[in-house]
Amino acid sequence: MNSRKVDFRIFNLRQVYIISKIKLAALITVFAFLSASLHAQTKYMIGGIVRDSSSAQPVSYATIGLIDNQNNVITSTLSDENGTFNLMADKPGDYSIQISFIGYATRILPVRVLSNTLNLSIPIILLNPVATNLKEVTVSAQKNIIEVHPGMLVYNAANDLTNKGGTAADVLRKAPILNVDPQGNVSMRGSTNLKILIDGKYSGQMARNAADALNMMPADAIKSVEVITTPSAKYDAEGAAGVINIITRKGRKNLDGALELTASNLEQAFNPRVAFTIGKWNFSFHGHLHQLRSKEGSTYLRTQPGNGSDVAQLEQQVEQDNTAPHGSGDFQVTFSPDSSSEFNLAINSSIGNWPGDKDIKTITRSATGGILEQYSQHIDASERYLSGDFNIGYFRKFKKSGQQLNILAQMAPRKSEAPYYTLISYMTSQPQYQEYNTNEIKNREWTFQADYIHPFSSTGKYSIESGLKAILRNADNNYQVSVADPDLEGIAQIDAARSDRFSYKQNVWSAYMMGKANLPNNWYAEAGVRAEETQIQGDLLQSGTKFSNHFINLIPTATVSRKINDAHTITLSYTQRLTRPSIWDLNPNANASDPKNITTGNPRLKPEIAQQAELVYGLNRVSGFFLNTSLYVKQTNNAIMSFTQTDANGISITQERNLASNKMAGLNLSSSGSITKNWTVNGNLNVSYLNFNSDALQIVNTGWAADINLNTTMKLPSHYSLQVFGQYNGRKVTLQGYKSGQYFHSLAVKKEIPDKKINITLAFINPFSTYISQKVVLNSRSFESSESNRYYSLAVKLTLNWEFGSMFSQRERKKIKNDDVSGPPKS
Repeated sequence: MNSRKVDFRIFNLRQVYIISKIKLAALITVFAFLSASLHAQTKYMIGGIVRDSSSAQPVSYATIGLIDNQNNVITSTLSDENGTFNLMADKPGDYSIQISFIGYATRILPVRVLSNTLNLSIPIILLNPVATNLKEVTVSAQKNIIEVHPGMLVYNAANDLTNKGGTAADVLRKAPILNVDPQGNVSMRGSTNLKILIDGKYSGQMARNAADALNMMPADAIKSVEVITTPSAKYDAEGAAGVINIITRKGRKNLDGALELTASNLEQAFNPRVAFTIGKWNFSFHGHLHQLRSKEGSTYLRTQPGNGSDVAQLEQQVEQDNTAPHGSGDFQVTFSPDSSSEFNLAINSSIGNWPGDKDIKTITRSATGGILEQYSQHIDASERYLSGDFNIGYFRKFKKSGQQLNILAQMAPRKSEAPYYTLISYMTSQPQYQEYNTNEIKNREWTFQADYIHPFSSTGKYSIESGLKAILRNADNNYQVSVADPDLEGIAQIDAARSDRFSYKQNVWSAYMMGKANLPNNWYAEAGVRAEETQIQGDLLQSGTKFSNHFINLIPTATVSRKINDAHTITLSYTQRLTRPSIWDLNPNANASDPKNITTGNPRLKPEIAQQAELVYGLNRVSGFFLNTSLYVKQTNNAIMSFTQTDANGISITQERNLASNKMAGLNLSSSGSITKNWTVNGNLNVSYLNFNSDALQIVNTGWAADINLNTTMKLPSHYSLQVFGQYNGRKVTLQGYKSGQYFHSLAVKKEIPDKKINITLAFINPFSTYISQKVVLNSRSFESSESNRYYSLAVKLTLNWEFGSMFSQRERKKIKNDDVSGPPKS
């Protein structure tokens, strides 16, 4: 065997030319935006802090409006969690600041902005608690569509009116930095190894399959999306690319709710939502009933070279057309005995049946082209599941401003059945082959968490945050394979070598501490360290095979940020991330539903560690224009990667392995703004360079990749609006080959009936193509394969949304943040 490394770093001139143009366009875009910002007009910033007059606690999300001497509202904003706010005035003069919030008396303060004062600081503003009617609030404010925080971007989806109808996947397509492919798989800067939380808590459904879970959440239930590119020490170390936290809407006063109906040729959905408050109790419920059709096809060709010539060839045609009914419900109760404490109970449950039926036609050929084997195959496969997340929490604010204690507990049970039945019918008189795999899985997980913030001053300039967490996981997989082989006269018999009971335990103990400092001249710094101890134990009960692992990781994080003014921010961050193998990666239960292409787990997997640094420039103007420019580098050692190999019989086996290092460097641009008063545009561009290197396999594979998406919305007369979305994911190299590019587009027309609070949306999904195509190529010394996939996504969708009651609050609940588990591999 030749020991020379296989090098895939070969690009034709056309690819090099295209890549160079992409990089040049990105640099020109950055230069143009920076030049525009440097020539911006002078702004005068007015800042202050809002607090409760009786408890001295910050008043979060109070509405602050800047009013001129003609009683016109110049601008408005909301105070943050610390009660802090900033307003921008275009010119000097006399103004009034109006502060209002439910349950407090409205205050109006006169302010004078002088020409020689660019930053005006107002003394602490105290609000007096009273019983205030909602109609007394005369100044309304909305957060910007996108907000910039150190190490995090926030997409305020509730303020984007185009999000009526659709699912959470549609919302994430509009969020900065993120990319969602046509199949609903989410990536951040080209990596799908990230964690998705719901209201800051772990979701068993998200861990199982994020793409499916996002299709189970209606877009209208989402308040905001937090995109955390460099998670601090307070977050679980799991998730190499970063963390996404989806914040759902909550009710505050009276009765809030919505009913949504969606119908199309590919999906039907009903999404009820209701929330109300009785005294000190708050109740909310989100429901989702969904039926989704998935139609795909593929052509697969694999050759095995030997002695310079092909000795075997596999040809397959695969067709699948499945409909998956599923549903979920989320119920929350919050009790607030006073303004300083809160008790929370949340229950989430999901149920569904995701079929994976396939029809496969297979032909194997000899080196001379003669047919060795020919058969048709039908596979009945599905995953039927029932899961729940039960959360209980206590939150306490102390008299000292910023001092907080948060105690949380969660239990997450799950039960699923993922059997498959395969029937092979040969073209000859040979008897049929049948195989059945039961595959029953039970999971139970307990989580306990405590977080404490201690400020060292009343202003909260310096503080320490610390916490403890324990995650106790138990999983049990009972699988039995029965085979009716023609050699055994078609009598079904249990295959003992492929049947077993896999018991798996994983305990994660962690503690963290981090310091935060708001320094002079608008500097901000934070640094911390997180210690995580992981104990893993696996047991194959029938075969007697056992394995265990134990490791301790120290994860440092650091961020330094400078707020040049209210519009410009520069941030430098560093973090380490950890990826542990999940039960899906470790489970040795082989899926042999297609006997020519087998997938299985690898009990010998070890965790991978990634180091990441990024430099970010953020521009966020009062006008609503937003730009985030990020340069990033990432190094992953002992990376967990999918690896495929073939044997002498032409059978491929795919499993996860620790085989290579992975280096990535890139540029990310996210921007949004208004071209005119009624025309908004937002988009993302990510350009990266990937380097895979495996000494064990003697493989080097490198290449450029680029993803871009663009979304535009135009408001038309008579309460109509038009939205157009387009996305292109460029060619990406993998350890053993590459995936070709693919594109996705949609067009939507919306009609609003304001007095009835009704929205009607007609959407066209991929109207100019029957299907989305993508080619997957793998190469090794033992085989070469090419798979041409077709994803049928052409759809016409009609959505009716009716809202009732008052507006939803922007208040966030505290929840468990289990962001440390990996999801199952994509099929």
